[in-house]
Amino acid sequence: MHFTLRVSVFLLFMSIPGQAIAGWELAWIDRFDGNGVNWDKWTAQTQANYNNEVQCYTDDDSSQRRNYEVSDGTLKIIARKGDIVCQGLNGEVRPWSSGRLNSKDKGEFLYGRVEARLRFLELKGGTWPAFWMLENRIAEQPIKGDNDNVPWPNPGAGEIDVWEWYANNGDRYITNFFNAASCGGERRINYPGGAPDVMSFNTYAIEWDADNISFFMNDTVVAEHDLSACPQYEEPMFVLLNVAIGGNLGGQIAPDLDTATLEVDYVAYCTPTDANNWQGCNESTPLMQDDDGDGVSNTLDQCPNTSSGVTVDANGCELVTEPAQAADSPTIDAEYVISLFSDHYDNIEDINYNPNWGQATRVSEWQIDGNNILKYENFNYQGTGFENNPQDVSGMDYLHLDYWTHNANALDVFIVSPGPLENAFSVEVEQQAWTSVRIPLTHYTVPDLKDIFQLKLVGNGALFLDNIYFSSEPPPSDPPPSDPPPTPTPTPAPTPEPPQSEGGGGSLTQWGLLLLLGSALFRRVIHSMR
Repeated sequence: MHFTLRVSVFLLFMSIPGQAIAGWELAWIDRFDGNGVNWDKWTAQTQANYNNEVQCYTDDDSSQRRNYEVSDGTLKIIARKGDIVCQGLNGEVRPWSSGRLNSKDKGEFLYGRVEARLRFLELKGGTWPAFWMLENRIAEQPIKGDNDNVPWPNPGAGEIDVWEWYANNGDRYITNFFNAASCGGERRINYPGGAPDVMSFNTYAIEWDADNISFFMNDTVVAEHDLSACPQYEEPMFVLLNVAIGGNLGGQIAPDLDTATLEVDYVAYCTPTDANNWQGCNESTPLMQDDDGDGVSNTLDQCPNTSSGVTVDANGCELVTEPAQAADSPTIDAEYVISLFSDHYDNIEDINYNPNWGQATRVSEWQIDGNNILKYENFNYQGTGFENNPQDVSGMDYLHLDYWTHNANALDVFIVSPGPLENAFSVEVEQQAWTSVRIPLTHYTVPDLKDIFQLKLVGNGALFLDNIYFSSEPPPSDPPPSDPPPTPTPTPAPTPEPPQSEGGGGSLTQWGLLLLLGSALFRRVIHSMR
């Protein structure tokens, strides 16, 4: 069911501040209580062809030689000897048929407890059954196109073997890890009664969080691993059940072996809760309480009133998967830019934003607020080609791009000259916001900067891009002319004093006043004599 997928993908095993996790609640289970495989929960992986095994995996659950049977409350995966034209392997004839089920895209789990109760009903040599898990971005059937393009065992495609057994060394079973970071390791667990113990029902489980994984048999810890420094096993995983014949581990097949059956009582996934003290994850475990139906238990749900049908994150809150607005507009003048993709500049001519390089990425152009942006979906790598219009960027200083993502965690940026000559700049990815990256061209020591003809991005997730251009620093501008210094206001010279006569007599001014007075007195005297 679609609901089951929503439950499984986003559940996280996390502590709640101030509360102790006491038990488990059931989030996903197949009890195998019908009369056929529940294909809403499982896919028959008919294209699997690994490890030099000799079987053909089928989806046959109905013919006389069926490889799957559900009856009496259990699943039987039956390997059968006999030539078969293998449809999943382009008609190749194989001497055995068998079954391999996985829950990819239908039941994917991040942290918690995964448990199965099973037994294997054959001790003859050549058999190799397993209950195991893979990270959900692995490039294996079914391919949904949701970034499931990663080759085993890289990040996104790591493996955990919960129970792996082979008859040619049947006194013990294997727990193991396969990844790109040397995390974990193989442990071989002895059966107390030797190989015949595998023919009785036992429970096998793992409990894991971001830092630790513990393996259980019959609720007893048989192996523990510290993964606190491991970069993998921090994204959803799915379950696999299969019976392989021969191959690297199955080894030599007993001549009298005709059939071999793996019988499974249930497969279950549980999340931690403080609402009970239940210690197992099985048919009796209390069901997860999820009042708003978003697939996140009430115990973990930080947004308990999410609307129906909304995609949520691990905390039960709405997951924003695309930007609501465009990136900020560039501010560099066009004369200092060579633009590959931006509405704010004239892009170079003869450029191809989706050349066929065999990539899984799907490229489209979007508009937000009238602004064109590129969208990469199912991103693994993607090129932009301008081979017929190579660019000399040796006079430039930076490569700039803006990106937005909700789920990518890796992004490498290459510029390429003929050869090809290239080296990568690794971006520390940020999510849920437009982020600008300004890469100094001095970082690109391998390509010929005078002859750049491709841009290449490598990463994962879904990516939105805008404003991809080379730029140079504008030259420093001449300083504006300074105002001339103010003209000083001259200080008036003091009026010179009339020279004084030798001997220190009165000044000329004083003598002038006396003469004026004397003249006035003389005229007055003459006037009175008339």
